[in-house]
Amino acid sequence: MYNSHTGSIHFPETRLKSGEMNVADYGLVLGGGGARGAAHVGVLTALEEEGLLPDRIAGASSGSMVAGLYAAGLGIGEMREVVRWLTRHGRSYIDPDISGIILFLPQMLMGRETSLKGLIKGNRLQKFLCSLTNGLGIEGDCKGLLIPAVDINSGNTVVFTNLFGTDMPFSALKQEYVKWEHKGLLCDIIMASSSVPAVFCPREMNGWLLTDGGVTNNLPVDLLAAAGESRIIAVDVGEEYEKPHDYSIIETAFHSFSIMSRELKDCRSKEEILLLKPPLPNQAGLLTFGSMEKCMDDGYIYTKKMMPRIKRVLEKH
Repeated sequence: MYNSHTGSIHFPETRLKSGEMNVADYGLVLGGGGARGAAHVGVLTALEEEGLLPDRIAGASSGSMVAGLYAAGLGIGEMREVVRWLTRHGRSYIDPDISGIILFLPQMLMGRETSLKGLIKGNRLQKFLCSLTNGLGIEGDCKGLLIPAVDINSGNTVVFTNLFGTDMPFSALKQEYVKWEHKGLLCDIIMASSSVPAVFCPREMNGWLLTDGGVTNNLPVDLLAAAGESRIIAVDVGEEYEKPHDYSIIETAFHSFSIMSRELKDCRSKEEILLLKPPLPNQAGLLTFGSMEKCMDDGYIYTKKMMPRIKRVLEKH
């Protein structure tokens, strides 16, 4: 049910506490892809039906939303309801920076410093995420989680995780240009990792100015492996590249971002034991909320078909 005063929705289903789900001993990595990230909920639905939910999870960009809500203890049924809600009402969480947009062109033409940090503030969406996670911190009572974001001041990837404390694994210490962080509100972390440059305003947090985790690592398999996970299944929801539907600033920025993420992903080591790549609607993009439920359903159907292979791989490793 939607609460017009708080801008949040509440579900009658009881939220599960960490450890109550029937989970398996492996890590799941969820890649970014705008509205296509809803497919991850379909993947989790199929895994839940087989008693194969992961006990550790990682995600970047839109994948961080699903990973963060899962780690916070949101039931898979609740997550499906969130997807259905956003399919119909997602645009109500878009809060454009009207004043910044109006001032941008005059400031640029006059050679002044521009005040526009992003087309969309992101405050409404962050408030929505905070209502879903109940203000839970990553250091609180949540499942094993890893979410990257990028600090545009230093150029470093900031990895928020509760998978280890101050005694970092040697593999984590070897990561160049990576800073590990163990504190922060889940909703702040998720919003930071999902803030596509130029589209969403960067998020100020713990002295950093953070933007989308997909800038450096859209499928953070190597980061989860560096944190000590040896059994990893990854879900890539990035689309096969096609020209933009139009040449608007959002479509151009998102497609440029997708090209960069694809090239970076191909350069990184492939440490997953299985890569899942569900076929999703071509029209699904950054803010195409109307396609989210279809993406979720397609992710479910694909994962059900892949289940025999998933089981074989988990048994083998």
